[in-house]
Amino acid sequence: MPLEKQKPWHGIGVDVGANLSSREMLYKVKLDWEVSKIPSQRPKSYANQETLRFFKGFFEEGNAHIETIGSLDTSRILWGLARLNEDFTLKGGDEVKGYLLLASRNESREKIEVQFIIVRESCYNILQITSDAKPHIKNIFRRSFKPTFPFMNQKAQKFDDEMKRKVNKIFVQGREAISTFADDARILADKEVDETMAWRFMFDVFQPETIEDVSTIGPKELEELAENKTKLAIEAFSQAPGQELQSANMTAWGLLNAVTYTADHCLGANRDSRLRQAWFGPNAKLKKRALSLALEL
Repeated sequence: MPLEKQKPWHGIGVDVGANLSSREMLYKVKLDWEVSKIPSQRPKSYANQETLRFFKGFFEEGNAHIETIGSLDTSRILWGLARLNEDFTLKGGDEVKGYLLLASRNESREKIEVQFIIVRESCYNILQITSDAKPHIKNIFRRSFKPTFPFMNQKAQKFDDEMKRKVNKIFVQGREAISTFADDARILADKEVDETMAWRFMFDVFQPETIEDVSTIGPKELEELAENKTKLAIEAFSQAPGQELQSANMTAWGLLNAVTYTADHCLGANRDSRLRQAWFGPNAKLKKRALSLALEL
């Protein structure tokens, strides 16, 4: 297993800054197809412009610092990541930072997905944080085409008071959720585990249907029954970046991060598919299950 320490979006996302306009961001990530000579791509350029304009306005309204813009699945998913300054540090100097992820899918550019996530600095693992915030919000900048000049319906390109209230409520709820998770993380960092508990935990996460009651089977038997993904997670538990820290060394926090490391850095055919599965696919649910099981230890 490659014990890499790179952001899961390395090579996919492009670093940007709040000083750039939405159009400049679009050029930087090479998603402005307005200059393309391919007619079928021209409408997409408008959608991307409107999406990034909304991302920028949303982040700025919530005092979040935009860091990265990127695309997935051959540009079908456009996403933006912003720092919340909602961070915490566990014992041993284990730094965790809070982020807001916005995403727009090609089939429904009007609907913006909203996720609050944490990123562990020692290994760049990602975990989506459950909050009371609405998981979607309408892109009010999205315009529709008309058959007559000027061909696009004109809409206001700024947030009104109602939209500002919605955005601020989402940010408050998301920040509260990250603060609550920080307390859970400290509890997990104080829970000591052993090798047998680690094997049983990984089976519960990755192979819950294999054995009805893993508590009756020892680690040697479990190793024989383990699938590759389970073995990768066990290896990550002791060898992945950050696992040597006091907060993670033979603790429930270490188990959770072994799962997130495996999902974010090892599973999937390539970096694009890993990130899609980690943010929007089955591995996002897998990590939620791991968190729930870790808290039950």
